Amino acid sequence: MKAIRHHGPVFLLILIIVYGAFGAIIRTPLWHGLDFEILCDAHQLSDSPMAMFQHIGGFFSQPLLQLAFLAEYKLFGIDPSGYIAVNLFIHTLNSFLVYMLVNMLFARTRMAILAAVLFAFGVGSYGKILMNIAQTEPLLLALLHLLVLYFFIRNDFRHQGRLGSPYFFLGMFLFLLAGLTRASSFSLLGCLLAYQLFFFKRRSGRSLVSPNLVILLVVGVLFYVAMQLWGFRGPTVFEGSSGALHFTWISFKNIFRYLNLMFFPMQQSPMLEEASPIVVGLFKARTVIRIILTISIISYSFFGFVFGSRAVRFFIAWTFISLLPFTGVTASGEWLNLNHLYLTSLGFCVILAAGTLSTSGLLAKRRVRRFAPYLVPLAFIVMSPTLTYQLNNRNLQIARSEKVARMHTELIDSCQERPYTVHEKR
Repeated sequence: MKAIRHHGPVFLLILIIVYGAFGAIIRTPLWHGLDFEILCDAHQLSDSPMAMFQHIGGFFSQPLLQLAFLAEYKLFGIDPSGYIAVNLFIHTLNSFLVYMLVNMLFARTRMAILAAVLFAFGVGSYGKILMNIAQTEPLLLALLHLLVLYFFIRNDFRHQGRLGSPYFFLGMFLFLLAGLTRASSFSLLGCLLAYQLFFFKRRSGRSLVSPNLVILLVVGVLFYVAMQLWGFRGPTVFEGSSGALHFTWISFKNIFRYLNLMFFPMQQSPMLEEASPIVVGLFKARTVIRIILTISIISYSFFGFVFGSRAVRFFIAWTFISLLPFTGVTASGEWLNLNHLYLTSLGFCVILAAGTLSTSGLLAKRRVRRFAPYLVPLAFIVMSPTLTYQLNNRNLQIARSEKVARMHTELIDSCQERPYTVHEKR
């Protein structure tokens, strides 16, 4: 009860922020081609859910997530509003876990609340992952990722990493649920190793390669092997004929292209045709802006590792580690997927919150100027829902197109037919 009284108001605050900032997208009709396909899959499997164990979905990587989606289909049918509302609630849980994780590592409640608020507003990822029902999977995987981290770190703090504690069993159970069916899940192991490295003294000098980390690694490798043998193997890395050196170079460049997007979320898009002259001017100056941002990111990362606290070092490492699985997806890097910044933006939000509060603390004796540092996170908070609103307007236009209207008619017709009892493998 004490924990509910202490943390409950923070959860309610985050809940209000998420549905206040993104509630409008609940009313957006179906617009994305993937949504139509997975709804058809759900309809075909709804009469015989066990058939999914003979079916490898194109957009859901394991039966657990397919079962979750089928449960939604039973509740909402082909009405997208329910799915989006659930996605927003999962995002709320993820934002609350950000608060709990940061509060545990920093032991600074104000910083944890500010970081969670920034994450709830979609700062760094800008809400794109919330806009279509196919994104239920990465949102759920992010929830499992954060829960596993929280329970294993909590176990390390309270029980010295003991294997028999309730926190260990909870973390392992959730790790098994996550299934490590995608390469990005291995970043979880990297984040845990970074935690053990940067909190080495606080952990009383216990081994970096702890038994629980070894167990996770073994289970992860087994899952990866099983996925390669029986699972859906969508391209998670750039597949080209230019060799390992070219792949490494593209991946390295894409790290900073993605990190630039958190500060400067502007890419080639049809929306630029309707944008104001100021936005168009900024886009034309993007090369100079990105060079300056890249230099700033490298400088801050270096000085943060050298002079920052162990928690700041951990979240800088988090930012790079959680991004690595997505950096080799595209050969050119001309268009990058903001969805891949969802977990990475956690580190960005924490660093932004830490910098804001530290700078404000230096100005504590200044009655008015001490609030000036809050203008930076406020600017990002305003920018994120604004960009989300513009993206949603574009989605509304797509939903009204003739192509989507035909897809919607075909979906309704298919759902009026009797569901298949067995859906064959693809």
